[in-house]
Amino acid sequence: MKAEALRNELVGELTEFVAGQWAQLGASFAPPAAPEQRAADPEALLLFTLHLGRRAPRLFDETLDWLARNESRVSTHRLRSLATGKVDRSLIEASLDWTAAQRRRAKDQPAEPREAQSLEPLFPALDVPDGRRDPHFAHHGWARPVLRPSEKSQPPPLYAPIAFAFRLRRLLGIGVRAEIVRSLLTIRAPRVSSRMIAATTGFAQRNVREGLIGLHEAGVLTRVDVADDPHYGIDAAAWATLLGLERAPDLPFHHDWIPGFRTVTSILRWLDQPGLDELSPYMRGSQARTLLDAHADDLRHIGVPAHIHHGHISEQWAGFVDVARFAARTLIKRS
Repeated sequence: MKAEALRNELVGELTEFVAGQWAQLGASFAPPAAPEQRAADPEALLLFTLHLGRRAPRLFDETLDWLARNESRVSTHRLRSLATGKVDRSLIEASLDWTAAQRRRAKDQPAEPREAQSLEPLFPALDVPDGRRDPHFAHHGWARPVLRPSEKSQPPPLYAPIAFAFRLRRLLGIGVRAEIVRSLLTIRAPRVSSRMIAATTGFAQRNVREGLIGLHEAGVLTRVDVADDPHYGIDAAAWATLLGLERAPDLPFHHDWIPGFRTVTSILRWLDQPGLDELSPYMRGSQARTLLDAHADDLRHIGVPAHIHHGHISEQWAGFVDVARFAARTLIKRS
């Protein structure tokens, strides 16, 4: 299978899935046939969409329309903390600048945009004439058409399982405590290690530690020390009652969105490189293996079988295709 074909396959499947996620959170897309029972991670989903949407302009633009309507529900601090490189940070800052302008209804332009020749197309398949570029994105090095909100988005439905994070934020505020409680209520385990909680919340370990201590001292969490890693538990039945659910099993389910989105983003960015299909099978397989080795921890975290990406170098490309599909379909819930 060629690299371009694999990229197109993954982009098509993931675009449909992500649009369905946003539809259930209030964006103007067609909802999926079956509602999502996993609690979404709003910032991880948003960051992934900013990358994926570069191949799907309507997905990008309607997601920003949703952000303009619902920015107060999103943790921009957490969003920035999930960025893993310069491109992520640039996409985030451009999007937040545009969103801030919609909130202010500002007519004045941001600082002078960069020279046209230094701009990178936001949508690789779309050429944008000089006079039609959005100044908020140009200021951060991106060339795209002027973006005007469709104003079709709605607030997320707080009682839907997918919007569980937003409901907890209404109760506990936008911060680390809401993310800790979301993790513990959805993971479905008697106790969870502080390291696992830190990995799922997306906050710095120090912030998570302080949040855990505060919730424990308030009597919200139980704690058992295991070696040097405290494990915490929560009374899911009591929380289900508080939230108006009949029983604890009615709580939404957990998914490891952060490592899943992070892995798939890296795979898609690597597949975007020109010339991959001109490489020899050995060289292409070698580069694929290097990429997967760099994400070994994330791959284990999302359950990718180790034997898939540790075979002989001659089998690495076929193994990479299997890993890419497995990682994407773990997000989509497709076997």
